[in-house]
Amino acid sequence: MNESDCPARPSPLPGWLRCLACAAILVLAPLWAAPALAEPIHVSAAADAGTEPVQARQQAQERAFAEAVYQTAWRLLPTPLPAPRAELLRKFLTPRATDLVQSYHETAPAKPTASDATEKAPPAKASTSTTAEKAPAAHLVLEMDVEVNRAAISDHLTRLGLMAGPKHPGVYAVRLGQGVTEADLKPLSDVFLLQGLARMALAPVQVSLERVPQGYLKAVLWAGAKSFVTDGQDLNQVWLDLWGKYFSAREQQPGGLGRPLEVSGFSQVDALLEFTKTLQSWDDCLREVQLSVIDLRPGNSTGRWTARLTNPERLDARLNGYLPSRKLTAVR
Repeated sequence: MNESDCPARPSPLPGWLRCLACAAILVLAPLWAAPALAEPIHVSAAADAGTEPVQARQQAQERAFAEAVYQTAWRLLPTPLPAPRAELLRKFLTPRATDLVQSYHETAPAKPTASDATEKAPPAKASTSTTAEKAPAAHLVLEMDVEVNRAAISDHLTRLGLMAGPKHPGVYAVRLGQGVTEADLKPLSDVFLLQGLARMALAPVQVSLERVPQGYLKAVLWAGAKSFVTDGQDLNQVWLDLWGKYFSAREQQPGGLGRPLEVSGFSQVDALLEFTKTLQSWDDCLREVQLSVIDLRPGNSTGRWTARLTNPERLDARLNGYLPSRKLTAVR
């Protein structure tokens, strides 16, 4: 827009700002917002007592990574898991943790600490022996800030069905074809529990498993008019892949695109754009955040966002904690 397009009237505002004011509302093309703000997790972890220094550092580091990934996953869950399922989730994520870490740094020098067993042991009785007693075993403790890939962790949780909320079917029926027996399913009992799935004779979601003549397993899942297919050699992985496809399908995604979120009171456009990043970092209650409209007014601009809302209560709590101190107002 050229300055000549603005109404010809005296104004204390610079010409470029008068033109922005005339263009009161900008409608933006649907674009993904900037990447979510990083949120490092502070963790500490210890190696086993008596482990050689090099192995001790590696062991403590891997445990710190696993803890950071698990804590992040726990925060992303829409509702807490019962203890047995929470422990199974930890076991599932632990071997994948290193691949989910983006960066880290130690926040304090590594230090050897007396083992818990040594600290809790009663004082040794006085001895008249002149033989030097062996020093108590110690373990290495690391403290670090770990930045993890929240999107990848969220994807794992989605594929496990832990983000499905009320769209989770809860039950399934299974038909075993050639080459697959009931005994083959027994090792999957922990997977069923982690996914929150119970087997029934009749259910809206049905699965068939068979070993085809070529030797590999084939699995098909039917849910209404939709079907999903996968194959492979390992039944555990085939099962996870099959249900991962089902839970990742668009119609199974949690939340819904409700009314747009509208916030006013931004003094600068940069602050409004920065709030877009903040919204996307709230991935424990919002997904697919997009800035769709900017209403430009001197000192009091308004933004409107669309998002998939997965936890309204958690979003309200975040807005109530964020907006007042910045003199922003959510338009209800």
